[in-house]
Amino acid sequence: MVKKMVCSMALVAALIPFVPSASAQKFTGPPKPTIQDYGPFTEMKPEMMFKNNAPQPAPGMCGNPARHCLFYGGDFVFNPLGPPSLPDGLSNETTTVVSGTPYGGATWVPFRVPAGQTWEVTGLFSNNQATYGVLDQSPTTPTAAAYWSVNQGVAAGNAGTVIASGTSAATSTPTGRSFIFTPEYTVQVTGLSFVLTPGEYWMIVVPICTNTADVFCTGRWFESDVEYINVRPTNAFGPREPVYASFFDSPFFGFTFGPTNSFVGACMGFGCDAFSAGVLGFK
Repeated sequence: MVKKMVCSMALVAALIPFVPSASAQKFTGPPKPTIQDYGPFTEMKPEMMFKNNAPQPAPGMCGNPARHCLFYGGDFVFNPLGPPSLPDGLSNETTTVVSGTPYGGATWVPFRVPAGQTWEVTGLFSNNQATYGVLDQSPTTPTAAAYWSVNQGVAAGNAGTVIASGTSAATSTPTGRSFIFTPEYTVQVTGLSFVLTPGEYWMIVVPICTNTADVFCTGRWFESDVEYINVRPTNAFGPREPVYASFFDSPFFGFTFGPTNSFVGACMGFGCDAFSAGVLGFK
């Protein structure tokens, strides 16, 4: 029996017993870039984040300026007594501990482009709790790159169709929030350019830290859960995130696009009805 932590609740409470499935499939789709060894890097200047040197909106402040933020699922809130309840996070990472191609574990977040709109996507981001921050006190950020993808038609056991994907330079910015002792970072990729027409999509931004010479690449990343129980999550912006529609894919943990909210899924019924991620661009 191999014990592997797939969610941040398990990191705090106990290890979740797991035997990787022999039927686990790797990501299917167009050939992906080779993931190289990445480690910490210094922060990118905000004016470099957007085309036309427009200022970068803080992910938690998507309404300012609104035209740059198309969708945001909302902020993570740690309040185990509720509301919201069941704060958690799900593996979203490629490290020396959780390895794989194109990722070790990926939390796929759904979003919708409304009818009558066309989105020009320039960036994507995900909010992730990182054990890296527990150890590191240096001015560098914990990851230099991320693997990202936007797919359509994702379903249980099925990756759907890749609309756009790649491995890009990423910034990692502390949000000031945390899950007990794991601080949260916004991992963001920009400089993207593709168009989305009306419909439902799924997105990932997976931090990469695979430099074997870097001790911080032995850390873990968990994408932050947000709860749509009775209230809309703090700072959520744009079309409402579809709840109970996220998927977890990980050859390392033995999941092939499994629903996250299932009691036999990665979160074992604890939270994970929606996640903290967003889309940047113009419409």
